[in-house]
Amino acid sequence: MKSATALLKKTAIFLISFLFFIEIGCWFYILYFNQNIPLPTYRFVDANVKFWANLDTHFGTWHQPNSSFLHNKSCFVVEYHANSLGMRDPERTKRSDKPRAVVLGDSFVEGWGNEIGDRLTDHIELDLNKEMLNFGTAGTFGTVQEWLQYKYVAKTFDHDVVMIGILPHNDFKDNDYARVGGKAKQRRPYLVGKYPDLKLIYTQDELYTRPKRSQKLKSFDFTLRECSSFYRVMRYLGSYRIRNYELQPRWVADFNDSPGRNHSAYHQFRPQDWDIIQYSLEQLVAEASGKPVVVFSIATQADFDEYDGTKTPLTQKFEALSKKLGFIYCDMLEEMTAKKYSAEDIFFVCDDHWSPVGNKIAADILEPYVVKAFEQAAKK
Repeated sequence: MKSATALLKKTAIFLISFLFFIEIGCWFYILYFNQNIPLPTYRFVDANVKFWANLDTHFGTWHQPNSSFLHNKSCFVVEYHANSLGMRDPERTKRSDKPRAVVLGDSFVEGWGNEIGDRLTDHIELDLNKEMLNFGTAGTFGTVQEWLQYKYVAKTFDHDVVMIGILPHNDFKDNDYARVGGKAKQRRPYLVGKYPDLKLIYTQDELYTRPKRSQKLKSFDFTLRECSSFYRVMRYLGSYRIRNYELQPRWVADFNDSPGRNHSAYHQFRPQDWDIIQYSLEQLVAEASGKPVVVFSIATQADFDEYDGTKTPLTQKFEALSKKLGFIYCDMLEEMTAKKYSAEDIFFVCDDHWSPVGNKIAADILEPYVVKAFEQAAKK
């Protein structure tokens, strides 16, 4: 009996020592050899915290004012903070004599996975010395919501220029009421009917309050991510897939393995999908009341893969509409490929959003268009 107890003790000591040295080894590996992996923060994470919620009666999804959320993935850890107005931005005043732009968009504009200072709007604000009020938000946010967000919220802030980032791959889907029908629990706006006689409807009469549910297992997983270097390294390795004897980021492999995802919205879209974006931009430009509007379209990996150097059908649509409505248009796909950038240069390893490098590249491309818009505003 004593020998069995002694054996168990020795085994336990060995396992604890082994795990300790593995943990220390992974910590040194992250610190000195692979800075793409975030170091643990050694904190408890509550998975019940909601940063995005059904909060606004006009456009639905928005950030809880003064809330925080720790976004933890294998290749980034970022804590998001919303200001008192719900913007993921520094505190902003509604009245200002400084040159300012309001910036609308989805998760790309919000800065998914990026620290404050690394986002598109942060770079432009620093480089041009003009305030960029970031109203971007994740949460299935399309151009219909961005138009209404401008009309009821962003427009109430003093500003000289309006900017909107459009992600065709998602926005065509996000604007499509048929994908949701009457099943949506959250209150969300859609346009239905035939252009130009589109009608604004909502999925629910009231805002949705999510029931409180305990998420102990999810909280344990999130906390383990923040407390173990070994777990972080294992998750990071899981961000890659071997395809055709090559190591590929997971999102690249997912795109290549999924015919449903691997289509370019720059090339393949239905007329009714474009009609909704066109109508949304028409309303947005009208609401801007003569202020210069900058529209920029964002590409996915599938768009890069299918691009052959000629103007895509969607780019032609945007350019024609920009002449009709008078807004300034920047095609990120065309601009980035002209500068020899690929999807792998601009996206995270573990996620198909712009990395800090991708945000800086996008900001450098967009800045001349923003300068042009402010020059137009100064002449009015």
